Amino acid sequence: MQIIMAEPTETELSAVDFAYNQIIDLVLTRNLRPGEKTSVYQLVDRLNIGRTPVREAINRLQSEGFLTVSGRSGTVVKPVDRREAQQLFALRLNLEQFAADGAIQNVTDAHLDALQKSVDRLGSVGTTADFVRENSVFHAAIVALAENPTLNRFYAQLQMQLHVVAYLAERGANPAEAIARHLEHLDIVSALRDRDAQALKSALSKHVRTTEQAILGR
Repeated sequence: MQIIMAEPTETELSAVDFAYNQIIDLVLTRNLRPGEKTSVYQLVDRLNIGRTPVREAINRLQSEGFLTVSGRSGTVVKPVDRREAQQLFALRLNLEQFAADGAIQNVTDAHLDALQKSVDRLGSVGTTADFVRENSVFHAAIVALAENPTLNRFYAQLQMQLHVVAYLAERGANPAEAIARHLEHLDIVSALRDRDAQALKSALSKHVRTTEQAILGR
């Protein structure tokens, strides 16, 4: 007899997404440290949500390399050392460069309007956690323009690890760096608006390099 599994309901999916985002927020707001041991039950208490969505969120974050899960060690936010962070930035640069040509071919005025709104939000966010979230949305939207699902999946996994790097690099507000990042985002959108692949690759490369320097130092 064939057993047909019920599809998850919209409510269940929303609960998993909520748990997923809340676990990431715990890291970005420095309430869950890389290397710190936690568990399903502890997260259920902290998030005030059921065990099933928390478990599903942990499984998802484990598959993306954000969490490690083992019997005695429990659930741990995977630490990222300096060498790994440098490798992550190098990989980010290569993936974004790979996406650039496709992005130029596929970008529409509607995409550009959405990206400009994202840049505007980036210029007004108040916390590191909010900035990291919106910044992820902005860059993922550019990569998505290449219309390459495999690339999107790899890039999403990369972003998870870069969230940990952002946590480790928390050094307080720096208005000059914030202005520089904003201008770099504007340059990226401008290159897309001009449908100039070389200018887009140059703007993306500059942005990755300066972000790496701001976070890791020279």
